[in-house]
Amino acid sequence: MRLSELTGIAPFELVRDSEFESLGLLSHDAPRMLVVLYDAKFLRRELLKNDRVACVIAPRELAPAIPDSLGLAVAEDPRGCFYEIHDHLWRHTDFYWSDFDSEISPEARVHAAACVAPRNVRIGRGTVIEPNVTVLEHCLIGEEVVLRAGSVIGAEGFDPKAFGDTVRIIPHAGGVAIRDRVEIQANSVVCRCVFRGFTEIGEDTKISTLVNVSHNVRIGKRCRIASGACLMGSVRIGNDVWIGPNATISNQIRVGDGAAVSLGAVVVRDVPAGQRVSGNFAVEHRRFLASFRNLLQ
Repeated sequence: MRLSELTGIAPFELVRDSEFESLGLLSHDAPRMLVVLYDAKFLRRELLKNDRVACVIAPRELAPAIPDSLGLAVAEDPRGCFYEIHDHLWRHTDFYWSDFDSEISPEARVHAAACVAPRNVRIGRGTVIEPNVTVLEHCLIGEEVVLRAGSVIGAEGFDPKAFGDTVRIIPHAGGVAIRDRVEIQANSVVCRCVFRGFTEIGEDTKISTLVNVSHNVRIGKRCRIASGACLMGSVRIGNDVWIGPNATISNQIRVGDGAAVSLGAVVVRDVPAGQRVSGNFAVEHRRFLASFRNLLQ
């Protein structure tokens, strides 16, 4: 889609036309993104470092700093304009998703008390869906997946934005992709992606009860996520990661391959591959133990 095709959809002035394939935030890595820049502090910190950006909506005073290689629109309220475009594309076009009738493998077992949306769901061979599971639209579920009782797949995520005197939840237009042999136990929730793409759970990952997987999260292969863990928006989890009971991982955090997050940890910084972190706020596990011993002396 070209930026010029949005003329009249939202209040902006077109400066340079260009094509984009997806919408996203400055920290996202989707292909050829249309993004919003509303604060000068994010210009060098994020915009100029992200080679996935194709078009920008910005305030007029920041327009001269936007590289000539990028499409550009200026607006009095760039953030409001951006989400107005997102809302229009979600409600009135197939930009994010093309509808299809739900497809359930004849070799899947779906309990009569489960709820599967009649459109935009695929369920693979050998998958088991227990009573009171809800699978909403825009969910692709692989083979030999197990969804235990009461889990919700494809939920609307929590992304509230203030617009003047009102607060609105931004619509989640993307989907959920659950790869082969994943198991999600009772009463856990996996939310859809906000923009194009998927919240994704990799092959052979096991998720316990009452876990919250927020929008845009990507979880690698063979991970183990214990009860009550909360993964906030756009978290990236590598392969073979352990996340303990009631751990919280803040938004946009990266956890490397083979890392471990101890029970109750609150993670606000990236965790390198192979490292174990503990505490609130989480630090490398041996540092945490040393600090704890000092407190007891």
